[in-house]
Amino acid sequence: MAAPMKLHCLDEFPSHIHPLHVLVNKSTFTQHFPNCNGPTHALLFSPMDDQSSSKRRFVVCVHVTAEDETNVNTHTCLNVYVSRCFLRHYDLNEHSHGSVRPQPLLPLKRIVIGARTKQSFRWASSEKFSSGLLVLTSCHTHTLLARQGDVLLIPYHHSLGDDAAQVQQYLSDVMVLECTPVSQGSITMNTSVLVSDCRDLPISTGVDMTGKLSSSSLFVSDFAQYANSLTSSSSLLSSKVMISSDFSTVIQALECRLDVRVLDVSRLYKPGGFLCRLLQIDNLDVDSVIFVNKSLLLKLGVFNGEWVVVFLPSDKVKSYLKSPATQGPDLEECVNPSKRRSCVHLVKIEAFDTVRHSDLDVNDNIGYISPLQWFNLSGGMPVPVGNTTIKIKRWNKVLSPAAPQISASACRSAAPPYAKELHIEAVISPEYNCHGVFENLLHKHFSTARLVQQGHVLGIPSQGHPDLVEHNFEGIFRWPVLYFKVKQVSGFSEDDDEVPSYLADSYHTSLYMGSPAHSPCPCSVLQKGVSVWTSLCPPGVSCTVEKLLAIIQPHLSESSFTFKRGCSVLLMGPNSCGKSTAVRAASRRLHLHLIQVDCVTVCADTAAACEVKMKSVFEKAVLHHPCVLLLRHLELLGQPRDGSETDSRIISSLCQIITALPASLVVVGSVSSARDLSSDVMTAFIHQVTVDSLTEDQRRMMLSSLSEDLPLGKDVNLARIAKQTAGFVLGDICALLTGAGKAAHRRLLKTFEQDEEDLCVSGVKVLSDDFSTALEALQDAHSQAIGAPKIPSVRWQDVGGLQQVKKEILDTIQLPLDHPELLSLGLRRSGLLLYGPPGTGKTLLAKAVATECSMTFLSVKGPELINMYVGQSEENIREVFSKARSAAPCIIFFDELDSLAPNRGHTGDSGGVMDRVVSQLLAELDGLHSSGDVFVIGATNRPDLLDQSLLRPGRFDKLVYVGISEDKESQLQVLKAILRKFKVDPSVCLSDVVDCCPSQLTGADLYALCSDAMMSAIKRKISRINEGVDSESSALTLCSQDFRQALTGLTPSVSEQELNRYKAIQQKFTAK
Repeated sequence: MAAPMKLHCLDEFPSHIHPLHVLVNKSTFTQHFPNCNGPTHALLFSPMDDQSSSKRRFVVCVHVTAEDETNVNTHTCLNVYVSRCFLRHYDLNEHSHGSVRPQPLLPLKRIVIGARTKQSFRWASSEKFSSGLLVLTSCHTHTLLARQGDVLLIPYHHSLGDDAAQVQQYLSDVMVLECTPVSQGSITMNTSVLVSDCRDLPISTGVDMTGKLSSSSLFVSDFAQYANSLTSSSSLLSSKVMISSDFSTVIQALECRLDVRVLDVSRLYKPGGFLCRLLQIDNLDVDSVIFVNKSLLLKLGVFNGEWVVVFLPSDKVKSYLKSPATQGPDLEECVNPSKRRSCVHLVKIEAFDTVRHSDLDVNDNIGYISPLQWFNLSGGMPVPVGNTTIKIKRWNKVLSPAAPQISASACRSAAPPYAKELHIEAVISPEYNCHGVFENLLHKHFSTARLVQQGHVLGIPSQGHPDLVEHNFEGIFRWPVLYFKVKQVSGFSEDDDEVPSYLADSYHTSLYMGSPAHSPCPCSVLQKGVSVWTSLCPPGVSCTVEKLLAIIQPHLSESSFTFKRGCSVLLMGPNSCGKSTAVRAASRRLHLHLIQVDCVTVCADTAAACEVKMKSVFEKAVLHHPCVLLLRHLELLGQPRDGSETDSRIISSLCQIITALPASLVVVGSVSSARDLSSDVMTAFIHQVTVDSLTEDQRRMMLSSLSEDLPLGKDVNLARIAKQTAGFVLGDICALLTGAGKAAHRRLLKTFEQDEEDLCVSGVKVLSDDFSTALEALQDAHSQAIGAPKIPSVRWQDVGGLQQVKKEILDTIQLPLDHPELLSLGLRRSGLLLYGPPGTGKTLLAKAVATECSMTFLSVKGPELINMYVGQSEENIREVFSKARSAAPCIIFFDELDSLAPNRGHTGDSGGVMDRVVSQLLAELDGLHSSGDVFVIGATNRPDLLDQSLLRPGRFDKLVYVGISEDKESQLQVLKAILRKFKVDPSVCLSDVVDCCPSQLTGADLYALCSDAMMSAIKRKISRINEGVDSESSALTLCSQDFRQALTGLTPSVSEQELNRYKAIQQKFTAK
């Protein structure tokens, strides 16, 4: 049971105790935890300090002291005494509160430590360190805690060194790089310790969670240094002449370009992120701030906290002019310099420390803004994925003598005036009730001064607000942000009317609420989750998002007279491929509301009821324009339950509604395949978009993004996993990660008989073996589906002999994969034909090539593609090549090719089915040149029966003869490959076995020999068990007697006459 605790900092911490350990009094500790005996323990430490960026739980080592406290009471807090180093290291404050409970430590199998200095590496590699570690592990009174990413937390012992201070310094310079099998546990005598030299690696000292900005809010800029050189004053800030001189006017008129990036939504308010830290220091209005690092602040020549004028370059505005019905400020005024007032915006420059905010990929020349600020600044332009350019210039408003002076500098003192009246109206959205009661919410929001401007949209955090929960009758209110549009704003004086922006707060400003209005809204800045679901450019489906943007944006950007009807898009792709994710990202990029409707809920028993439901869905979408209406599983509309024809009434009504929609409403229908829809429904949609299959790079990026919050082990190689997941879609990758996490928990539960909560605290790590287990389970499930590609597990060691054949195959397939530049020279073969006697290993060779080249393997038997229905056989061939292209790099293996593609004109079928099948196969082979990662391997016993068009260059242009192993050396290699997984008695000489074999044995014959020998060994073992000589637990071993018995019944499967015929065929095709 957990006990409350309170931290107390000791000015003089005992030198013999590690500074990152803690102290407790014995009497108080035994009162709270009477079952804990001994001088040291491990406690789970859960701080609850609001000012700390550390919100996680971690294990600490506790030393119990002999001193007793007076007035011991179990209801009081457990006083925990720590050092200054502990507070600084874990970013905690003195007198912080929290809870602690005993935590059993799991034994670690291996740890990898890294020394950051030459002296610490020499000490950690010395015999003194290893012997001292053995002494500590053998002593049960010490707790040796190791945590991945932290310094080495072992206690001091004189065997580690005579100087305690020097040993503590060495320990602080040694980092724990990896722990196995959990992230934190105890070092035991069975733990292997690996020491690494990490002097050249940028490893931070311990768990760096400080994240506090510098107390100084003023930085000396290049502008200040340059301006100071023009005056005799000792300080620019104390110079009143410079502020009122013409030089100040010149500086104020200068403009400069600044590259900014709209922050990813999921990273804005990430726990421990830089915005959370800034908000803890000061009540910043995040939506009116440009965040820059100190280096960029110096280059811009502005002060920290200074207000500047921001506007878009004219070339960007000219390329994007929105219609008045779907946008905020009129951007046409921004093109005319004389009408720039409505497009001029004020923002504050705030600096942050690049070193302390490593949660962002910070660029020294880029500023960062929120999505809401970009929406107001650009007037509703789509959110850029990368960097975009804006213009800024200084804004030095002349203040009245009575105005408060923040600084002696006009740049620091200039601030927007306070607004006298502010008129706002709630934005109609499908996510919340715009007619609710928002007085307390607005009062709390405007307790901090907010920058407002006419036409701007305000985003007010609302998640968990009691007023909204109380007045929400449909359940708990979960929408994180409410949006309000500024209808009108006015200042206290006439001079203030010349200023485009105002500051509004609950003390100076009177707030008036108008009726709800329609308006686009930026993406929420408070939504949390995996970045794939909230990202504006989700990895893997970004191409689909760009296609949707290119289709939808012209309908919103141009006049309604250009397009006679609204935008409608048919989105096609397999299940769980990310269609909804792409639509969500596109709607957020375009600031459109999103309404998702599953057509299952629209279906009804009768056509009339279904039509009523369908019309109500579109009426709701019209009420919330501008918006995107996503109709999922569109193929269900009009689909009959009795298997008859589709309902024409529902289809006709759907087409009429779509064609009559306004331009501010976008309809997107998602289906798995176009064949599931009728032609009438497809004609109702103007545009059609197909979700492309994921490439290897896209799968790797998707794996990386989805596994951000997953504790991956150091042995996990996402690039290798991306190669093994060819043909996977977004849902499959999510299932893989989920299965890997479950496999890791099952593995630890089998290894340690601990409580699941204790395992989670110890830090469950997902290892490469867990991914292999989950991947194997997924591939087994996929293999049950029709044509699901699967990577086989056959290595070159499993293929005996055939060295020349292996070389020719690798030159044909692996060479273009390793050297893609050869494709531009035309040096590529798309097809490979293996021919020869049966049982020589043609199928085994193809599987080995797929495994060794990390390619998926699609095995197709020739007869299984033939269908009795007209056209279905050709469709089956097209489907095979389509699956292969989606799973590229892939090998299609056609076994028994002579039954699928015989000579045209020689078949006896009346409908000419085989002729059409051969023609379709030839067409697909010719199309492989456009997809360079799909190879075709055919296998046949009778190449003379194949259609000769298949053997021309560009198709099966490489013919490889796979013959039998006639020489004894080749037969020995094949026999060793077969027996690689068998247990053979050491007295068995395989060379003697091969000498007794006939010369014309195939690989299948040798496998039959080994199988017969195994059967003989099984019979012998059963007989010995019945006689009581042997036991069932003993291993089954092949001996010479088993091979001799198997050789008595061995007969070659290929006769001498047939072998000569195959050699004649080989000479025939070799002569070509």
